[in-house]
Formats: sequence, C-alpha cells, structure tokens
Amino acid sequence: MSDAEWEGFEGSLRPLTRAGWWIDQRDADPEDLPELVEAATSDDRPTENPFF
Repeated sequence: MSDAEWEGFEGSLRPLTRAGWWIDQRDADPEDLPELVEAATSDDRPTENPFF
C-alpha cells in the first residue's frame, strides 16, 4: 500500500476503537486488513456517547 493509499485508509481505522476487535485480528495477514475493516460492525465503532 502506498503512503497516499494508507492515508486514505487510515481514516477508516480510527473509528475502530473496541480493543476486542484489534485483539481478534492480531493474527490476520496485513493484506486482509482492508476487508476486515469493511466487515467490522457498528459494535466495533462505538459512538462518542455509548448510551445512545
């Protein structure tokens, strides 16, 4: 992945703040990361206020 591609992709990684998602993906091939990020659910991308 080029630097420019990474910069664009990085924005899709930032909302993935659930530690469990990252732990579950720790053994994944780095080339699979874009597909794994796309498959992440809304539970893996919590809102700023978890009660809403």
